[in-house]
Amino acid sequence: MACLLTNGRGLECREAVGGLRNVYFANHDTFGAYTVDADGQLTAVAGTANVFKYALNPQSSEYTETITVSEDNGTVFYEQVTTLMLPNLSKAALSALRLLTSGRFQIFTEDNNVNEANGFGQCYLVGAYNGASVTGGTVALGKALGDMSGYTLTITSRERKSALFVEPGTTTIFDGLGATITVVDS
Repeated sequence: MACLLTNGRGLECREAVGGLRNVYFANHDTFGAYTVDADGQLTAVAGTANVFKYALNPQSSEYTETITVSEDNGTVFYEQVTTLMLPNLSKAALSALRLLTSGRFQIFTEDNNVNEANGFGQCYLVGAYNGASVTGGTVALGKALGDMSGYTLTITSRERKSALFVEPGTTTIFDGLGATITVVDS
């Protein structure tokens, strides 16, 4: 298969911001088959699933995707790393932490680039095929009164393709995917 360029890219306007707004965890392999268009956008899922929403403090969490290429082996893969800062330790928070560190998930990451028409940020499905799992983190009580008391998680996935773009719906962030996806807030 020839990999030929078909377009260029101009200098973009300065209208994007960084950071994550929310993440939504789904248990691995609950969506069934995916429909993905030629541009890498997830347009539909076959299954019915619950997703568990984690609201994030502004400027506290991040997502990074690293492209790894081996010229010798002729391979390329994408390492997807989501780093979450979750303040306020509690019995319930530690219970959720234990489940997160034991499981494998798909994660919908919603960024801070909110569309004023629907109120949702841009959304990407991380760990779409291989799932994502916790690969590190810390639990801290802090030292000074202003320090964070909570936990930080590093969640990693390695995929053959980059994270799938999800066009946010108009009523919920997921209503454009043609399936019943229920958001569980807490």
